[in-house]
Amino acid sequence: MTTKVIEVLFITLGILLIIIIYRLVLRRLSKGQVVHSDFCTLYSLESNPVSGVVEFYFSTPIAQHVEFAIWNSTDNCKTLKNEMMAAGGHIIRFDTSEEPNGMYTFGIITKEQKTVKKFEIKN
Repeated sequence: MTTKVIEVLFITLGILLIIIIYRLVLRRLSKGQVVHSDFCTLYSLESNPVSGVVEFYFSTPIAQHVEFAIWNSTDNCKTLKNEMMAAGGHIIRFDTSEEPNGMYTFGIITKEQKTVKKFEIKN
């Protein structure tokens, strides 16, 4: 009878040790994970191709440093904003009349993310 109790105690102890080791491994592997809920949302333009003044819209769930830029087909970059942004929606206006016609990319860059979308300028 006592050997049966000792066997059950050792099995229980073994199961508890396995659970503890499993949780430690999970905790170790989850360090440095990206929190997707902190990502900004970059919205597509209402019309494409665009001309004149265009409004880019994005939202950020937390206050964070955001760089908003436009790249042309040769990867020349024009940074429109590079500053701390409050949580919420943001509109950035850009006059396309000074740019040559063609395909462009606009996007946001934060510490944890780079999101881009394409658009075309036809003036």
